[in-house]
Amino acid sequence: MLNAIARLLGSLLNIIYKTIAFKNYGVSLILFTIIVKLALLPLTIKQIKSSQKMQEIQPEIDRIQKRYKNDKEKLNQELMKIYQEKGVNPAGGCLPILVQFPIMLALYYTIRKPLTYMLGWSKEMIGNIIVKIMEIKPDFFSGNQYSFIDQFESVKANPAAVADLFEKNIYYEINLVDAINTIPNLLEEGIEKISLNFLGIFNLGVKPTYDLSLITQNPGLYVPALVLVILAVVTTYLSSKLSTKHMGQSSNSQVEQTNKTMMIFAPVMTILIGFQAPLGLSLYWTVSNLFQMAQQYFLDKYVYKKKEE
Repeated sequence: MLNAIARLLGSLLNIIYKTIAFKNYGVSLILFTIIVKLALLPLTIKQIKSSQKMQEIQPEIDRIQKRYKNDKEKLNQELMKIYQEKGVNPAGGCLPILVQFPIMLALYYTIRKPLTYMLGWSKEMIGNIIVKIMEIKPDFFSGNQYSFIDQFESVKANPAAVADLFEKNIYYEINLVDAINTIPNLLEEGIEKISLNFLGIFNLGVKPTYDLSLITQNPGLYVPALVLVILAVVTTYLSSKLSTKHMGQSSNSQVEQTNKTMMIFAPVMTILIGFQAPLGLSLYWTVSNLFQMAQQYFLDKYVYKKKEE
C-alpha cells in the first residue's frame, strides 16, 4: 500500500516539478506540501468540529466519569449514550492523523528514492546508470556503506540485479543524483538531470548529521542541513502548541495531559526521523507546520473568536 501511495505522490511531485515549480526540486516540495494540506483541509475541518462538540459535552462527560468511576461497564454505557444523543464520534478527531500518517511514510519513500518514485525510473535504467558510473569512475561508490561493492562484477551483466544490489544502501539513489550531476556524458539523450539543491544553500538529498567531525569537514553542506532540521523541530512544537491551545482548556486532566504529551512527543519524533532521512523531509515538515500555524491563526481569529462571542 505504501509503495502505491509513494508512486502516486511521486507522480504528483514530478508533475509539479516539471510545470509550476520550473524544475526546482525545493519549490516543488513546497508547492506539493501546500497542495496536500489543502486536500486534507476538509478532514481538518471535520476534526475541528468534532473537537468543538467534545468540548461542549465535556462537563457532562466529567460528571458521568465521577458518578460511575467504580462501575466501568455502566460508565461505558452512559458515555456511549451521550455520544449517540449528541451525535459525537469520540474518534472523529483522529481521522486526519490516521490519513496523514501513511502519507508521511510514503513521502519518506518518495524523498529517499526520487529516481524511482518521482521520475519513475525502472530498475534496469538505474542499473545501467550504475554500470556506467563504475566504468567512468570506479571509486565513486566507496566507503563502509558500500561494502557489498565486491559483488558488483558478478551481477553487472544484469542491470536489474545491479539495482537490487545497490538497494542495500538505502540512500544510493541520492548518491546517483550526485553522480548524474557531476559526471559528464553519463545520461542517455532524452534523460534529464535533477538537482536537489535549494536556494543555493540546502542540499535536500543530504542526510543531516550531528557528527562534529563531518560538520567541520564540510560545514557548507551540513550546517544548513542542521539549521533546517532545527527549524522543523521548532515549528513542530509551535504548531502542536497552537493546535492544542483550545483543547487544553478542558477540565479533563487526562485530555490535558495527552495534549502536553503530544507537544513533547511530536518534536522528539521530528528530530529523530529528521536525522535518518534526506533533508527534503525536513523541508516538507517545516512548510507543513507553517501552513498549519497560518490555518490555526485563521481559526483563532474567525472561528473560535466568533464562537466565544
